[in-house]
Amino acid sequence: MNIYLYIFIITILFLLYVEYSVGNVFYRTNSDGNYSLHPFSILFYLLEPLHNQLLWNVRLLDINYIFILISSLIFYYLCLK
Repeated sequence: MNIYLYIFIITILFLLYVEYSVGNVFYRTNSDGNYSLHPFSILFYLLEPLHNQLLWNVRLLDINYIFILISSLIFYYLCLK
């Protein structure tokens, strides 16, 4: 499997899981009261573990993109390549 496709799939699955478990991360109501997609929120949330130490708590590692990405890449290189 191509590494870029693998990272893309991991990222999409992660975003779906975060939206389900945390909620209102990137699909939420705007100032008009309508639901809309907030693409910059996605980017900021993916990079938030680099700024916020709270996301490195053991209980929150499932919603830490950096941790999930590193774990997935280790799995890729050990098992899939």
